[in-house]
Amino acid sequence: TQGKFAMVDDEDYEWLSKWKWCYQRRGSDGYAMRGVRGGCKNKKTYTTIYMHRTILCPTASQQTDHTNGNRLDNRKENLRACTRAENLRNRGLRKDNKSGFKGVYWHKGEARWCAHIKVNYKDIFLGYFYDKIDAAKAYNSGALQHNKEFSRLNYF
Repeated sequence: TQGKFAMVDDEDYEWLSKWKWCYQRRGSDGYAMRGVRGGCKNKKTYTTIYMHRTILCPTASQQTDHTNGNRLDNRKENLRACTRAENLRNRGLRKDNKSGFKGVYWHKGEARWCAHIKVNYKDIFLGYFYDKIDAAKAYNSGALQHNKEFSRLNYF
């Protein structure tokens, strides 16, 4: 719907076509989902079922990560079960980012670019740099070291 299309593997297409899917906007992006009505006579409920969770079938405590960041790419090669912390490591740029690079911001006091990464709720300082591309490279190095396969790297 809304001019959006979800990508799925050929082997899942017919099975998923049994239901009517729609686009649910979440922030600047969205997911393929469907709704199910249910409940008792006096208590109506509505449950949202996401296509990516239907395909991957993670446990209730797991989340589903889209490795390439495209929430409508529901091919199995792009989906993986993960913890909330792992899923957050693969986030893209924040809306308020001014440097254009993940993990890089301008430090007024030092008058240089600062690179940092958050690991287990703690900020890890990666250095000050005169060039923001050097700071972005430092972030990439730190992300690969700490976040491993869940790293969302900067590209130049």
